[in-house]
Amino acid sequence: MNASMTLTYQALQEIFVDSGAVSQEQFNTLQATKEAKELGLERVLVSRGFLSEKEVGQLMSFWYRVPFVELSKKDIRPQDVVLLPEAFARAHHVLVISQQPERVIVASSTPKDTVLRSSLEKYFRTEVQFQYATEHDLRQHFFLYQEDPDIRIQSILKRSPVPQEQTDTRVIDLIDAIIDMGYQRGVSDIHLEPEEAYLVIRYRQDGLLHDVARIPEAFHERIMARLKVLSRLATDEHRKAQDGKISHKTPWGSDVEIRLSILPTTQKEKAVMRLLSEQAQAYSLVELGLQTGDYQKIADAMEKPWGMILATGPTGCGKTTTLYAMLQVLNRREVNITTIEDPVEVDLEGINQIQVDEKTGLTFAKGLRSIVRQDPDIIMVGEIRDSETASIAINAAMTGHLVLSTLHTNDAATAFVRLLDMGIEPFLLSSTVNVVVAQRLVRKVCMNCIESVTFNGTQKKLLEKTPQIQPLLLRLAQKATVRGLRVFHGKGCKVCHGSGYKGRIGVFETLVVTDEIREAVMTKKHADEIEQIAIREGMDSMLTDGLRKALLGQTTLEEVLRVVYEEVL
Repeated sequence: MNASMTLTYQALQEIFVDSGAVSQEQFNTLQATKEAKELGLERVLVSRGFLSEKEVGQLMSFWYRVPFVELSKKDIRPQDVVLLPEAFARAHHVLVISQQPERVIVASSTPKDTVLRSSLEKYFRTEVQFQYATEHDLRQHFFLYQEDPDIRIQSILKRSPVPQEQTDTRVIDLIDAIIDMGYQRGVSDIHLEPEEAYLVIRYRQDGLLHDVARIPEAFHERIMARLKVLSRLATDEHRKAQDGKISHKTPWGSDVEIRLSILPTTQKEKAVMRLLSEQAQAYSLVELGLQTGDYQKIADAMEKPWGMILATGPTGCGKTTTLYAMLQVLNRREVNITTIEDPVEVDLEGINQIQVDEKTGLTFAKGLRSIVRQDPDIIMVGEIRDSETASIAINAAMTGHLVLSTLHTNDAATAFVRLLDMGIEPFLLSSTVNVVVAQRLVRKVCMNCIESVTFNGTQKKLLEKTPQIQPLLLRLAQKATVRGLRVFHGKGCKVCHGSGYKGRIGVFETLVVTDEIREAVMTKKHADEIEQIAIREGMDSMLTDGLRKALLGQTTLEEVLRVVYEEVL
């Protein structure tokens, strides 16, 4: 249960209005939203950009009269965390952060819960001291319970099979363990890749793949068969690609929806599982990394009753997550929102979501034609892939609908060229598109082991490969030379598995369609010219946004260059 949902209207008013954090009018408006009723008022205050997560935490802790704790800044020992069973910690949103001779210190989003206090003191047989942590922060730190996947998997493999049982329970336990540990780590995808002598288990975390364990080749066929059974696929089919879904419940009571893809390779069948759970809950635009200026541009576009907002970038850059964050803000009872997606990645209550199904002929274009006849106010099209979908979406945006969609282009300005190539008339395009957001995802510096360092030889070599970046970096840092310039990195610790990175954040460029840009689109100017106009009118490029985040310690210079200038490095 969300912390603010356990508090009365009067208590929340004291916390946020009497303190001057928000006005009474803002409070009443936000408190009445569907989002506040489902997620809690404090999440809405963060998602709408009124307050930061830290500011909400400080206000709540002051009202509760307990210390406020940011878990990322605490050195929490694994031996302290495991004092409390993980299932209990997740169910009650608590985390042991320190054990002392005379007391146990616990982070909680409900520090005045007397039943919880009594249960913990009986369990620990000592005094329990509460500190306030936001529920979001607590969820982000349950990974501290995780165990080494290779050790867990090898312990299962060492067990002897039970002779009387027809099914080898080791295979069942292996798959459960692989999924559970992936969920614990917050991975997006799990790869099971066949090699000649073994099956490699790889986790995609923060955008990069990591080998975590090897399973003997003898288990390969049984593991694939088990996955097919779980997803109701044909177990005797080994030569065709198959796609399915698995519903998995973790030992901690969390439901995880899994998209399974099985593909025959030159070795044997390979499986990839994409994990979709409440951990992939829709983030706010602020949490995704939008700066205040860019957030306001998008907020202004979302207030318009018609027109189009486009999110662009390559596969896996977070475009759909950005659209989901917008839908969170737009989702009100007085509007009808319908989406068509391939596939539906997160179920959003109160929104009509349609999944593309090529087998039944339900394509983006056909689905979109039907949606327009369903009296929608807001339409989200998962991706504009072809001319027909583009034409219907543009016409819907012209005829009184707010349309959100994604497009595969490298930057914001190229979106216009791409749509022109799809046959959209320039006058239609210039009059319907309101904002184009281009984005990439960069890894965040681990807050547990972050340190500031002077610009060194490695970073200077990076700038030598990309000489056009140095003037921009120096301008943002307000320095004349790189001498003495300080940047950030993570030393590597248990929290980030030695990588120095934990989590990801977006780098954005937000192009608002102004009169001058409309004129450029109408005259079919090149993308570079449109980009220069946008920059002249105040748009920050993705590179500028990334470098600014590197100087603030949110990411590293190396990471920005890897993602934005990957072809150079």
